[in-house]
Amino acid sequence: MSTRLCAVCNGNFTGLLVINRRIPHHQSVAGFRRSAEEGCYICRSVSVKLQDMVSDGEDKDEDEDEDDDHDYYTEFTWYLPMPTAERRSVYGPYTEHGHLSIRFMKSHLIILFRLISTASPDAPIRSVDPGASLTDQAVMETARSWLKKCRQNHELCGPVDPAFNPTRLIYIHDESSVQLIETKKEVKSHAYVAFSHCWGKSEALKLLQDDLDKGTRGNIEELRSLIQVQSLPTSYREAISVSLALGFRHIWIDSLCIIQNSRDDWAKESAMMQDVYANSSLNLCASAAADSSKASFQRRDLGVYVPLKIEPRWTGILDGDHKKGKPGPLPSYLHRIKPKLVIYGMHEMEINNSPLNLRAWVVQERILSRRHLFMTNHQLWWECRDTLASEAFPAGNPESFNEEHEEDRVQYYALNPPGQHSPHHGAVLDGSLVGQTDRTRGRPARHPPYKQLSEDKMTYLWNCLVRHYSWCDLTYPHDKLPALSGLAQMFSVIRGPGFSLDGFSLDGNSYLAGIWRPELRRGLCWKSCSRGQFRSHRPDPYRAPSWSWASVEGPVTAAVSWARPFFCVVDAKVLHEDERYKAGTVKGGILHLRSRLLGPLSIRDGKSSYSGLTISPSQQVDSCVREAIDAAEWEISWDEGYVNLKKYCISYLDKLPHTVHQDGIVKGTDAVRKMVWLEDLAEEPRIRLFMVFITRCTDRYSHRVRSTGINEYVNGLMLCQVVNTSGLEGVDEGVVFQRVGYFTKRGTIHREVLDLIPERTIAII
Repeated sequence: MSTRLCAVCNGNFTGLLVINRRIPHHQSVAGFRRSAEEGCYICRSVSVKLQDMVSDGEDKDEDEDEDDDHDYYTEFTWYLPMPTAERRSVYGPYTEHGHLSIRFMKSHLIILFRLISTASPDAPIRSVDPGASLTDQAVMETARSWLKKCRQNHELCGPVDPAFNPTRLIYIHDESSVQLIETKKEVKSHAYVAFSHCWGKSEALKLLQDDLDKGTRGNIEELRSLIQVQSLPTSYREAISVSLALGFRHIWIDSLCIIQNSRDDWAKESAMMQDVYANSSLNLCASAAADSSKASFQRRDLGVYVPLKIEPRWTGILDGDHKKGKPGPLPSYLHRIKPKLVIYGMHEMEINNSPLNLRAWVVQERILSRRHLFMTNHQLWWECRDTLASEAFPAGNPESFNEEHEEDRVQYYALNPPGQHSPHHGAVLDGSLVGQTDRTRGRPARHPPYKQLSEDKMTYLWNCLVRHYSWCDLTYPHDKLPALSGLAQMFSVIRGPGFSLDGFSLDGNSYLAGIWRPELRRGLCWKSCSRGQFRSHRPDPYRAPSWSWASVEGPVTAAVSWARPFFCVVDAKVLHEDERYKAGTVKGGILHLRSRLLGPLSIRDGKSSYSGLTISPSQQVDSCVREAIDAAEWEISWDEGYVNLKKYCISYLDKLPHTVHQDGIVKGTDAVRKMVWLEDLAEEPRIRLFMVFITRCTDRYSHRVRSTGINEYVNGLMLCQVVNTSGLEGVDEGVVFQRVGYFTKRGTIHREVLDLIPERTIAII
């Protein structure tokens, strides 16, 4: 029992322990709120988590009345793990005795609590309330202990090149004053903190140069002289204070260390992000602040994140899974336990779903840095190549708590099974760890290889990163490729020949606007995903060729993991804004491929459950092909529109004949982007739709393949063609195509039908 639980919640720890059966919790909103306000640990924790979910932007029904008790009651359900030594050993020094599920009947929301205990003095569970403010001594002492332990014991967590200096740093004199320094004038290197934060909409001090055309007065000399800390936004002041408390005198802040109105300086510095973050001593993350004016610990509630000590007084157990089950004696492993009750999912709530982690630039910042200190709404978190810890679990979180965000850690550190977080399983993404030479500085890598990943796994890992990255937001849409350039450089080093960014491979650019040339055939197979009420779209101005996932603003995912190509690449090129930076901004591109091209096509409302639309070939298409296509159901994923509402549009570049570069690359930045909803496409006679087949995947589980057909998936791209004369028939060979979607045909494809579809060499921009 506990005095920090209401009578309803306390009832779950006394008398008969009923497992695997729903038990009524609070039957009204008023009762639940009253218990939360009076300090019940469970009710208060649930209330805080609900508040965090609302603040993180989860949708709420506009018609929902929060005070309506109808069908709003909550339920308890107890679950117990198998009490075996093997099960307990998975969690290291921690033992899980069971978990308690609370289900909200109206929203179907489920919140979990775990009963955890430890038998090791080296793995304490926080039992004393630390200071309530970020700079309190107890809070900073926890952070210092994490940093000290990591520096002393974790070989793989240090900077790749300790001699590296960013171009500029902020030198911290004291709590009240800092100044900008240029490191080329410095004799020695500096240990520095890299600061990850959200810019947001608030105005913050920026490093600027003189710009007479725009009437901008530069401040470089002024910032070199002195900066009053009080003039900086809240999150900057916090970062400076924490850095100083941890013993650092130098900090890198993007807005103050990159000249914000210099395209040349911005391009050069953004290309150095790999080095800036990989060589920082610590990445300090303002996770809770949606913009620079916000502070951390905004909802720090010690009654929530400090685990609650529980002394159950169960007298027996009843398994609700057995309809005729009878109460039995309590298992011996539940006798006299004194565990802690901890809310599950704090890492997801405080870090993964934080405002900072939804910022696109932070994806590579989090991957490239070796150590992170997260300043969240409720507490500090530590993450390095060896340890994930929080103030609640300062020696490291139980592995059972890591399952939910394991996929994210896989993306950041390695492709390993859950539960493997030793240094020997980390950092495989770092090019210096695969025994290669650091080509940017021409000397051997610091560490020997720990694990070589297969080509398929590296492809899968890049696809995971692209999927995660595409869900994140950008303040400036044209940053799409630059904000991923550090990771592109890292993958280039790891993967070696054929993936170089230093120049051209035998076939041309090895990195094609987010797609690697050696994997181009699979790299073209991506599709847009649903994201609530968000409309996926291709932004204007232009930022990537239509065949690249980077052309779309919105979440995307790889459409196939393995496939046989149905086409051949004739040529592929991209044109960069600055050819010195092969992973930077793109202003044009073209893809020539040869495959079977079907069309023109018409669209109408129809039987497709996937898109709600049916495609039909025009009369000039062979009648046998037309009959087969009309009889089939195609899954079409359009690149743009409201995916969840099945309301789609296409956009296209117009007036293309005047935008061809001297080497044949079409410059998208010189064209005008136009948009039309699919339902209005019939009114646009200049826009014609086509399908080009690119891959096929045979069903591995089919035991019978008929001579006239193949049981397989056929995939391809939906293309549009903008013609200059509305009455043209067939394919206008003088006009290029633009991608507008992705399709899949599941089922038997007859070879005779495919052979009737003509092969053509086409250009896609």
